[in-house]
Amino acid sequence: MKEILTPSAEVNPEILAMYHAGMHFGYSKTQRHPGMRPYIFGTKNNIEVFDLYKVLPKLDETLEGIRALGEQAKMMLLVGTKASAKDAVRAAAEDLGMPYVTERWIGGTLTNFKVISERVQYWQELKRQKEAGELKKYTKHEQTKLAQHIERLEYMFKGLEGMKRLPHALAVIDLKEEALAVREARRREIPVVALSNTDTDPSLATHIIPGNDNAKASITYALNRMVTAYKEGKAIQPALH
Repeated sequence: MKEILTPSAEVNPEILAMYHAGMHFGYSKTQRHPGMRPYIFGTKNNIEVFDLYKVLPKLDETLEGIRALGEQAKMMLLVGTKASAKDAVRAAAEDLGMPYVTERWIGGTLTNFKVISERVQYWQELKRQKEAGELKKYTKHEQTKLAQHIERLEYMFKGLEGMKRLPHALAVIDLKEEALAVREARRREIPVVALSNTDTDPSLATHIIPGNDNAKASITYALNRMVTAYKEGKAIQPALH
C-alpha cells in the first residue's frame, strides 16, 4: 500500500476507503491524457496509479458541488452505459429519484430535448394503454407489434420518465465513454460531474473525480459518496424556509 499511496504517518479514512475500492487503478501510460498527469503517483506493473492524496481534494470539491445541488433541490441526470456502471448508476438515481441513462445515449437528449420529451410521453401513453387493456381492440398480430415497439421505446428511454425539464447537472461515469452526453451538456451549458480515468481530458468536466471508472467497486464507491452528498445538501432545505 505504501508503494501506491504517498507516505503519511496516519492514513486518512477516506483515502483508505478509496484504496480498498480500487479507485487508484488507472490505465497504461500509453493511454494517458496529459491533463491527468497531476493526479498520477507512478506506474506499477505497467499500470498507472492515481495519487489518492491528490484525488481527495477533487473528490471533496465535487461532493461540495453536489451538496449544493441537493440544497437547492436541483435535478441531476446520471449516465453510465458501460456494463460495470449500469447497476450502480441505476441504483444511485433511483435512490435520489433522479433521471438516468444506462443503455444507449440517444442523440439530442439534451440538445433536442423537446422532441425527446415527446417521444418519452408517447412511450408512457402506449405503456398506459397496454396496462389498461386498451390495446386488445387490435388484432393479435398488431398487439404483438405494438408490444415489441413499447419494448424498444423502453430500452431507449427507460430512466427518463421523470425528466420534465433539462437537468441542472449531468453526472457521468467515464468522460470518453459518454462523450456524446458530455458534448450535449456543454453545448447547453449544463455543468458536468464525472468519475473518469487516466485516458480522459479532465477539463471537459466542471467537477472531476480522477479515478478508476471501470471497476464496479470504484464506481459504486464514487456514486455512493455523491448520493450521500446530495442528501446532506437536501437535509439543509427545511432550515432555509
